[in-house]
Amino acid sequence: MDAVDALFPRAGEIAAAMIAKCAAEIPAYRLLPASVLEGDLVANARAVFELFLTTVAEDRRPTAPELALPIAWGAERARDGLPLDAVLKIYPLAASVAWDLAAGDRALLGARMLDFLGEVMPRVAEAYLKERDDLDWERREDRQNLAASLLAGRPVRRIDLAESYDVVVFHLPSLPASAGSRAATDLFRAVRSDLDTQPGVLVTFKGDGGVLLVPAGVAADAVAARVDRVCGRPCTAAAAHARTLADIPAAHAEAGEVLGLAESLRRAPRLYRLADLAIEYQLARPSPAREALAAVLLPLEDHPHLIDALRAFVISGYNRGEAATALNIHRNTLTYRLGRIQLITGYDATRPADARHLTAAMTAYDISRQELSG
Repeated sequence: MDAVDALFPRAGEIAAAMIAKCAAEIPAYRLLPASVLEGDLVANARAVFELFLTTVAEDRRPTAPELALPIAWGAERARDGLPLDAVLKIYPLAASVAWDLAAGDRALLGARMLDFLGEVMPRVAEAYLKERDDLDWERREDRQNLAASLLAGRPVRRIDLAESYDVVVFHLPSLPASAGSRAATDLFRAVRSDLDTQPGVLVTFKGDGGVLLVPAGVAADAVAARVDRVCGRPCTAAAAHARTLADIPAAHAEAGEVLGLAESLRRAPRLYRLADLAIEYQLARPSPAREALAAVLLPLEDHPHLIDALRAFVISGYNRGEAATALNIHRNTLTYRLGRIQLITGYDATRPADARHLTAAMTAYDISRQELSG
């Protein structure tokens, strides 16, 4: 069949469009990490779409073994904390994308799509409900909705809330491409399952990270360390304190700014607070002083290896040995490059006063470049 033959090579493109539309129109999917949306879910959508095309090409219904994986994938959404209506809504939305992008005999494809959805959706719903019965699902959904309401500044009527919270935002570490799309989903679920065991801690996920509301009396650093242990390596995170429930949205915004600053400045993964990056935070605000500091390094733009040398020297805490190792160069080569920086800029990175000035200039320069590229 020409229509089916034309769609098979486009299965990946159509699957990506399906998930993009679902993320745009179903709010619950926007709470999943980007790595899950763009990896696992796209792969699942492609497999289901290719199964549909196969059944059309072979003029038959899908078999029970063929439906086993799609049904299992639907049940997994219960583990992700998604409500059933969001899980089922994805199927007709995805079918509408395929319909819009299809060419050829649309009438036949439409009829077969309805038959296919009729086979899949009831079984997905049944598997989802069985999976939900095995989880403390209502408690998980309640905690996620509560976290979302507090972060949005909506009034909540609960007697089991703390008077104040630390708001912690974090990004899950990126995984190598060789790990496969399932690795990101499995990591996301492992982190969620671990955090679900923490009394009083509220969690919600968005994009490629999450937001924790850690009640007063519980150490935010310890909770963040649990995430690190599950991930097997440190995550970049930031925290801000909300004295009252009404302060939570502002604390969330502050923590998000600190996290973005730490990442844009390529700081080592750990938990940061505003006090840790107070100078950098001030330099991030546009001002004539920031422009003047960034201008100190403008003469080095034609020598990117010198900028890299200075950055490594600053990040290492002005330790030549560590900086040289990070750059994979000899210590003497680093010394030569620092000398070149002094010759070009007039500032000696090995002198304390000049080093402080160059460190501020490096921060201003990196922030300015980040804004231009963004």
